[in-house]
Amino acid sequence: LWLGAASFDRGVGLSHNTGQVTHHIAPDIDAERDFLVRELSAAGMLISTSDISGIGATKTGRNGGGDPYFTDGKAVVGVLRQLP
Repeated sequence: LWLGAASFDRGVGLSHNTGQVTHHIAPDIDAERDFLVRELSAAGMLISTSDISGIGATKTGRNGGGDPYFTDGKAVVGVLRQLP
């Protein structure tokens, strides 16, 4: 079983909340998920995928660093091909 999450770091800067150095994420947090699934599929590594809706507390908000984000609220479950 492998569980993971992905987000695209668009840069490094100062936290909107603390002023400390941090990474900043791209606001479309679904784009990296979709990229990962698309690449795994293109490589022939996915047997199947299923969407689970209703994941996450909000569909728009700000992360801990203060960066805005938006999501469709779905998680994708992918079954990976087993290598010999």
